[in-house]
Amino acid sequence: MTTTLGISVAVVIPAYNSRDYVAQTLQSVINQTHKALEIVVVDDGSTDDTASICRRFAAGDSRIRVLSTGNRGVAAARNIGIAATKAPYIAFIDADDLWHPTYVERMLSALHLLPETWGAVYSLHRFIDPEGYCTKSGSSLNARDSILARHLVFRFVGNGSGFMVRRAVIDKIGGYDSSYARQGIGGCEDFDFELRTAEHFKIEAVPLGLVGYRLHSAAMSSDRSRMARSLLAVYEQCIARNPELPAFVVSCARASAHLYAFSKFATLKDWPSARASLKQIYRHSPPLACGILAKLILTKAKRAACRALSKAWPLRKEKHKNLEKFEEMDPLLPLVGGWSRFRSKALLRRLSEIDRRGGCSPAVSSQDA
Repeated sequence: MTTTLGISVAVVIPAYNSRDYVAQTLQSVINQTHKALEIVVVDDGSTDDTASICRRFAAGDSRIRVLSTGNRGVAAARNIGIAATKAPYIAFIDADDLWHPTYVERMLSALHLLPETWGAVYSLHRFIDPEGYCTKSGSSLNARDSILARHLVFRFVGNGSGFMVRRAVIDKIGGYDSSYARQGIGGCEDFDFELRTAEHFKIEAVPLGLVGYRLHSAAMSSDRSRMARSLLAVYEQCIARNPELPAFVVSCARASAHLYAFSKFATLKDWPSARASLKQIYRHSPPLACGILAKLILTKAKRAACRALSKAWPLRKEKHKNLEKFEEMDPLLPLVGGWSRFRSKALLRRLSEIDRRGGCSPAVSSQDA
């Protein structure tokens, strides 16, 4: 991996009211084994002391710059950060997530030696709690090369902190789409950016859990309704941009989006929205929709039983028992899971064949899928 030693990588960190976590995020960037970094923090109109925390870091590390703007959303903040950098590679990390110390080194080494038709590389993640302990593995599923059909259905990246691109990608697709935030459905701009990248470039994968994806109540992802509506909008935009997508891929893509949306709406007990998503899933696969409904009923019954038992025999929780800090975990430790009744190995094989044959080009019809 020494061939990439002196290659500069821009790191763009959008930050909004992130005082509880931004110091840990910046420290994880500073601790990277690859030192040729151009680090830009874009304070997106924070009303707490996020900016002052970042400026303290900048005072001690000449690689760090802090830019302050009005609150315009994460997409606009990332675009401002991109425009302020010059490095040939750009990596993104949200202000509450963490990188393993070898993240940039491994990602750059994977992408740099590939032809320029390969525009990006992504890694996988582990979930961490507010204190930085790993609570569970992220999905182990991944794919490489031309992945548009597979990524539409499987959403391999899973968050905005595990994606590195060549600057040529920005020149081609124009950065992140800030229109979602203006419509009040911001949240999935990172997935939109990944899809637009996949429409024009091949994408490499580093199938290691190199990102600590933090779950906490103040995170953008905690707004379940907005995230669901954002994801549905991203899917429809992608389908509209790519009319040559085989009908099978479009059907699977919409089912995937509405599976996610249904889970969010059901958690919120927004039953009209959940019902609308279930109808879309039913169009793709009636047995799948029936299975989801049965699982929902069983899950609700199980939770009710657990609540009753916990009242009768309360258990004392031992916080962080057997959990490890993210930065202390071996990056080679395998990730587990990701498969489901819908995201099956058979479906991945079928979509892989469509991607391999260029099934998202006008040359391949829906009947071929």
